Amino acid sequence: MKEVGARDFEGCWGVVVNSFVALEGDYVGFVESFYKAGQKAWLVGPLLLCGQPDNDTNSGPDEARVSEWLDGKPNGSVIYVSFGTQTHLSDGQLDEIAHGLEMSGCDFLWAVRSGTWVQPDGLEREKGFVARGWVNQRRVLNHRATGGFMTHCGWNSVLESLSAGLPMLAWPMIGEQQLNAKFVVDEARAGLRIPTGPADVDVGIVGRAVIAEGVEELMGGEKGKRARERARELGEAGKRAVQPGGSSYTCLTELIDELRRDSGQFSEAAEA
Repeated sequence: MKEVGARDFEGCWGVVVNSFVALEGDYVGFVESFYKAGQKAWLVGPLLLCGQPDNDTNSGPDEARVSEWLDGKPNGSVIYVSFGTQTHLSDGQLDEIAHGLEMSGCDFLWAVRSGTWVQPDGLEREKGFVARGWVNQRRVLNHRATGGFMTHCGWNSVLESLSAGLPMLAWPMIGEQQLNAKFVVDEARAGLRIPTGPADVDVGIVGRAVIAEGVEELMGGEKGKRARERARELGEAGKRAVQPGGSSYTCLTELIDELRRDSGQFSEAAEA
């Protein structure tokens, strides 16, 4: 596959963005400034809200047990922990996460993808559930018992969390996740940050006490309360954006009209 570079965008008249105006605010113009004058950023998201999550039949090996465990927990009491499909954490770091979650005293559901890590004795007790392999993340985030999300801040996960009205405990790992985490915490104000050092998790192991403190604050502290309120506001704004008359719905309609006009002009030119 050909690598896409800056020159590939020189002739385009816009870029489609999986986000929405209430989340991006003044950054829409900043995105457009990367392109030639007149080129537009079309904000048409959150795209996940255009689907039908209740009809999602995907499931992992622990799906039934996960659902049953969540059903037995109080509303908003569980922190969901997942770092995506591309992140590799050492067994030592996974140990620290395990102990940190236990130390926090909060109910937790943790999706672990490692094939080498062996959980410490006593970890999977009443307050914690460790799921191996794939978990239906959207279903978990929208469950009434889930109250927060410890995440690597991949953009899809950010939008899934906000769409569910959940605050995030940001722990970026690779690539653009650092920028996403900063945006979530400092600009959207819908999350808190796990302190991981000047660059990323590769600088060293984050200790259990730091992890426990972050979880406790997100799930029960004043900063976590403010982040939760903001996440709910953005979640409602995202739902309104994709409804008829909403910003994303309108933007998508305008984009389709623009494509039709452009297609018609191209056809006329070809016939001439």
